[in-house]
Amino acid sequence: MQDEKRMAVKEVIEKAYIEGIHGDQDAKTVKGGFHEEFAMLVFKDDAIEKFNVDRWLDRVDKMKRENTKLWKAKTTYDFSFIDISGNAAAAKLNVYKGKTHFSTDYMLLYKFKDGWKIVSKIFTIPQ
Repeated sequence: MQDEKRMAVKEVIEKAYIEGIHGDQDAKTVKGGFHEEFAMLVFKDDAIEKFNVDRWLDRVDKMKRENTKLWKAKTTYDFSFIDISGNAAAAKLNVYKGKTHFSTDYMLLYKFKDGWKIVSKIFTIPQ
């Protein structure tokens, strides 16, 4: 049962985040796995800034224009862990663009009546 839950969490992250954000930025794909109240917390200059999905997609679009080569590189990833307790889950994954370690992401999810949804994300960019 726990393996089935882990697979369900992994599939949501792979579809909405990896395919949706790091792939074609299709809003329908992304929003299918992110809760409408989702917030990505961005740490910058010792402060926190919140991004909803729409604002995040705009940010990704800008990043793609600024570094086309990086965003055209094949995206790969590996999960360090998926931990589930009741209807809450946390996942850590490393994302790569080509040979570049793009980010380490921490995703938080809740299980709703219609399945697992990503509700929050924090990340770090390797130096």
